[in-house]
Amino acid sequence: MGLENRITAIVSAAAEFSWLGDLTLKNISRWIELELGEFLNSPELQRYGNQHCLTVPLSPILHVVSGNTPHAALQSLIRGLIVGATNWIKLPQEGLPEVDSFVSRLPKEIQPELATHLRPGWMEEAEAVVVFGSDTTFREFSQKILPTQRLLVHGNKISLGLIWGRCNEQIAGGIADDVFPFDQLGCLSPQFFYVAGDSAEFASQLSKLLNCQRTKPRPAVKEQPGTAAALRAFREEWKFRAATEDRVFIWESPGNMDWAVIHDPDFGLVANPLHRTILIKPMPPDAEVALSPIRRLISTIGLYPVNRESVNLGVRSGAQRLCPIGQMQNPPLSWHHDGWPALGSFVRYVDVEGLGI
Repeated sequence: MGLENRITAIVSAAAEFSWLGDLTLKNISRWIELELGEFLNSPELQRYGNQHCLTVPLSPILHVVSGNTPHAALQSLIRGLIVGATNWIKLPQEGLPEVDSFVSRLPKEIQPELATHLRPGWMEEAEAVVVFGSDTTFREFSQKILPTQRLLVHGNKISLGLIWGRCNEQIAGGIADDVFPFDQLGCLSPQFFYVAGDSAEFASQLSKLLNCQRTKPRPAVKEQPGTAAALRAFREEWKFRAATEDRVFIWESPGNMDWAVIHDPDFGLVANPLHRTILIKPMPPDAEVALSPIRRLISTIGLYPVNRESVNLGVRSGAQRLCPIGQMQNPPLSWHHDGWPALGSFVRYVDVEGLGI
């Protein structure tokens, strides 16, 4: 199937999944142009300096996906479809209904093979292996990978927010848009926010504004056993701290466990149980130093405001992506996932010399 027909098929299949972003023929074509120029648009050799070049898809591509969010799995598959590769998807044991639904909408000739286990030959025959998961999963696959195969790993990442300003409806709505999707389980979901100025007042105002907003209930059907108990234990611990420690506060959604806002006056990093747990902390005197222990794990930093100073701090702190508060879950098609070229990682370049100019 030709490139334009593949793009048309992707756009049609993605129509039911608004959270995949604005997938249109124009936007995907622009994405290809930005990253690969004419190398993917034409089977003909393209001028490249004083020589010629073309790209060939790495194929087949084996996608080993996790159950945290369907978003990452479908993004990876879409990239493989765009470059024209054959795609195999190893699903988690519980499956991913969204992936099944998306695949069913594709033409038969480009549908990937799906399985909840590695089929014979998949690992050995794949030219590229994309793995989403834990460090243990990465070690397992890195021991199986051949030098001739390309391994792309997407592990657990930490995202966060840096805010200079008072809390208002716009910022509160943006924080909700960043934290609530996927129940805060995705790599782009912020685990805490550093706030300049009176961070306790910011947290108090945030809780009041969240009370006034209509938010979707937490998707309890997707919870693992023990999640609710762990959240209750975490909140009880912080309630005890709030009763005994200065400037520790906790606010909860009324009558349910849909969200919690916690003000922690300590700059230090603490574990977050996720599931819509919003940790507000004061901005450290040197945020770059405070974030240094997790520098290699940082994915996205949400900023308010976005200016040269805040961007420079985010870059120095190790961010792979910087965006306004409220847009952390909405990366553009052309973003470089974990700092890599999204399409360029799925092709090999063929250079041709001596053909003539």
